[in-house]
Amino acid sequence: MSYIRSVNRVVDAALVLSLLVISVSLVAQVALRYLAHSPLPWPEELSQFLLVAISFFGMYRAFENSEHISLKWLPRDGLGQRYLRAAGLACVMVFLIYIGWGGWKLAQTAWHQPSTALRLPMAIPYLVIPISCALSLATVAVTVWRVLTGSETNPPQKDGAA
Repeated sequence: MSYIRSVNRVVDAALVLSLLVISVSLVAQVALRYLAHSPLPWPEELSQFLLVAISFFGMYRAFENSEHISLKWLPRDGLGQRYLRAAGLACVMVFLIYIGWGGWKLAQTAWHQPSTALRLPMAIPYLVIPISCALSLATVAVTVWRVLTGSETNPPQKDGAA
């Protein structure tokens, strides 16, 4: 499972770097706009792309750490609860497949469409969707397997307890 840790480290580094780039570029944009009266055309668009990437890859990291919102009123023990949790996660998997496939089709049609300010092919920011959905799908599939086999090591906690 060291490759999973490697992927997580790369994703975490990309998330931190994205936040740093957003902060620096927007501060520079504000400074240039109000101090030099010469705004740059690209920081807002770059920030939008990076915020979307942060959201989608943050979804993957939240699945990895079982940090998404969940129902906690069901009893935590019992076979029925395990099957119900697995069914809910299976629904999440169907949703991830649907969104990921749609993002893949969108990216495939956008290679010749440049972004407004950065002039990047729009397929590049759109590829965030299928990549993050594929990572999330793999993580949720592993979670479903662990739930069904009873080997889940990090189940959702009751009443926000860690």
